[in-house]
Parts: sequence; C-alpha cells; structure tokens
Amino acid sequence: MAADSAARCPWDELPAHLQERILSRLPLTALVPVAAVSRALRRLLRSPAFHALLSQHRLDAFFLLSPRLAFHPLSRRLLQVPPSPPLDPSCPPLISSASPSFLVTADSLLRLPALPDRSYLIAVVVPPSPSSSSRDYTLVAVTTNGAAVRSYSLDSADPSPRWVPGAELPLPFAILGNAAVASDRARLFVLGRGPDALLVLDLETRKWAAPPVVMPHGLTTAHLFVLDDRLFLVGGVERLGVLERVVVWQLDNDEAVGWVEVAAMPPEVFDELVAGRHGSFWHFQAADRMGTLCLYNALDGRLVMFDAVDCVWTMMPRVSGLGAGESQMWFGHVLEPGVDLLLGQRSPCS
Repeated sequence: MAADSAARCPWDELPAHLQERILSRLPLTALVPVAAVSRALRRLLRSPAFHALLSQHRLDAFFLLSPRLAFHPLSRRLLQVPPSPPLDPSCPPLISSASPSFLVTADSLLRLPALPDRSYLIAVVVPPSPSSSSRDYTLVAVTTNGAAVRSYSLDSADPSPRWVPGAELPLPFAILGNAAVASDRARLFVLGRGPDALLVLDLETRKWAAPPVVMPHGLTTAHLFVLDDRLFLVGGVERLGVLERVVVWQLDNDEAVGWVEVAAMPPEVFDELVAGRHGSFWHFQAADRMGTLCLYNALDGRLVMFDAVDCVWTMMPRVSGLGAGESQMWFGHVLEPGVDLLLGQRSPCS
C-alpha cells in the first residue's frame, strides 16, 4: 500500500509549497547535492519563498581551523571552506557572534570609533533573525584594571555609533574569558579569570552581576556555551598541576546548587586529545555552535567533537600540515554559509 501511494505521488507532483517545507527542514549543507539534480530544484532553492522558510541549523556550521580549512559536524570531516569575502587570510577574525554567525576583523572596525583605552572585545551580538538587508550588531568591549571591570557597548544601527560606558563591577579580575550570549539576546554570560567566577552583563541596562556560584575546583581552559536557554561550562580539571580529565557542567536553576556535572570525556578520547601531555599540556581551544562543541589541541593537531544534544564524544582524524599559530588565530570562530553562497551565487555571507 505504501509503495502504491508513493508511486501515485512522485516528488514532481507535490505542490511547490510542500516541496519547500520539506527541503527547508534539511541543513543547508545537505542541500548542495539536491541543487545538482535538476534546474527546477535549483530554482526552488533560490526562490525568495524558500529563503523565507529557512532558519539557522546546527549542522550548517564550519568550525574554522584556517581561512580555507574547517571541521564540519554534518559530515564529521575536515572540509575546504566555501570561498567567502570575510575570510581574508591576512586579516583573521577578532571576535565572532553566536548564531547567526558574524565575523569581526580589524579591517571591519576601521570605520567605527576607536576602542576605549586598554579595552578588548569580548562579544558581538547579532539579532536572532536579521533580514537579508540588515547587518546590525552590538559590539561589547571590556577593561579589567585589577580593581574593577567596566563594559563598553557600540550599536552599529546608531546613526553616529559610539562606545557607551556601562556600570563598573568593583571586583578584581586579571582578565575575562569567553562570553556566551543568552538565548533572549538580553544577557551576556562571561567568565572571570584570576580568580575564576561567573559574571552576567545585562545588555539593556549595561549593569554587571556576579551570581554567588562556586566554580569547579581545579578548573582550567574553561569555555561557556548556551543551549536551549541552559548555560554550560566545559573545561579541564587539574590536580597538582596535572590535567586529569575534561568535564561538561550545567548551571542548575538553583544558584546555591551551582554547576552540576553532566558529561565527562571518555578516557580513550581524553588520552588522544592531550597527546601524552598530561603534565605539561594545559591548554586546548574551544568553540561552540548550537550545542556542537569542538575542542582543539593546536600543538598536536588533535580535534574532539562533543554533541551536547545527544551527549556523544567523537575523536576526529589528526590535523596535519597546519601551523599552530594559524590555528590559534582562526579556531574559535564559526561560519554558517548562506544558501546563496553554497549554491554558487555571489551574495555575501552573513
């Protein structure tokens, strides 16, 4: 019966709006082979009606190792990155946004006011569903002078963009680590380092808060990420200067409970990642996009993927022929190519 029904309803007989609905549920990167099937499918994939149905998909991400080489979660392979104007080898990204991806380079800052003295960028916040004609974003920079933390924000939509100072947080930190944008785009979760702490910046009021959350003991190379309104922390755990394991924690809704361990890297994957450097290897890089987390040991070319949705660890083939210096400039940034780019059109990437 099912075979007979399928025979009576071939793909070409489906209404165009149903074809669009079905294809819109696939990752964009899975649509590239579809575009080669027929001219009719290529026209459908390039139509404004189809583009209106698209949303960011977690498997479209390319985790950049260099301007031309990236790890791709959908295929679980290292792939050549589609050519894109933002990927200029001479100008690596300074900061990038959570989905949808937006890369900020030194060149892109030239038309904006200079950064406040001794400040550095920690985040670029992009609206969740910007229109094709909108390139608006908010940049967040901070200063840490050893006695207090201060933020500065710049809204690109302002006719006369300027750095607006926020309130000070009178706590001493040597530096701030990575920042994770909340799902509502109203808050920024920031890692304080030296000492370790969780900080929260309200992007509307520009006020800081330091929740009474105890950080995991022995934490090193930590990285925050957000998934489905939940805040996670991944990092190494040291004891007496020796890296013993890599753990993922989730922040409990009850701040008194704090961080709850939800996953630990399997011993065999951990041994591959650290490449025998348990006593001296203290640093790996981390990047995340929509629950897909990549950890990278640039010194030895070891790459590990963690799927926070399915709680699965995957060890990737070793990366060879790539300088650690180049990787350290590019890894941590994620590109989500638009459908126009993947299908060979010349529209710029988001």
